[in-house]
Amino acid sequence: MEFCLHYYGELKSHDTAAGKHRIRQALHPQIQSLCRSHAFGYFFSDERNGERIKRARKPKTGDPEEVTVEDMLCVEPMYIELGSKRYWFLISEDLATVADLRITILVPHETGHIVQNGGDIDNRIKTLFDALRVPSAPSEIPSSDSFDYTNGGMYCLLRDDKLINRVTIQSYQDHDPKDPDSVKCLIEVETKITLPLVHNLAFV
Repeated sequence: MEFCLHYYGELKSHDTAAGKHRIRQALHPQIQSLCRSHAFGYFFSDERNGERIKRARKPKTGDPEEVTVEDMLCVEPMYIELGSKRYWFLISEDLATVADLRITILVPHETGHIVQNGGDIDNRIKTLFDALRVPSAPSEIPSSDSFDYTNGGMYCLLRDDKLINRVTIQSYQDHDPKDPDSVKCLIEVETKITLPLVHNLAFV
């Protein structure tokens, strides 16, 4: 499966938790729309993430009817919760899925001067990678977080950035920059499976 995300805004080397979370919030509407689409909607449905998971996590009692085949196929939910905040993810190790990324980035300076102006592009891309995944700990959620979690939570691309399988980057100078720290990014994503399973064929 292939799709494209875009981000226009600040992208700093070694950015703070607040900066990374701001990027997560900017990408959220696109990823939410994708996760609720026909291709992936089942993985984010109440049917998959609700009662079945609770039953599958019960201790075994010896009752063969307690956990169905579908329960065993879909045990792990597609979200994590940190306190009262829920973070959904599309790519996960549980589903044996990874992502190849092709990133086109417009930077507000000559591309030959990346280290001298705005920091090493590798560190900017690392900031982007961190923003594409769910927070791994409460410390990665800034105290200034103003996102409205009451509408289901925030949607992110990755459970963990180690699920990025391959990356190619093409950079160009932006001749109409907003400010020295802002970039324009197109993020082409190709999802792949590492192990064929009944429940991950939508990612092919």
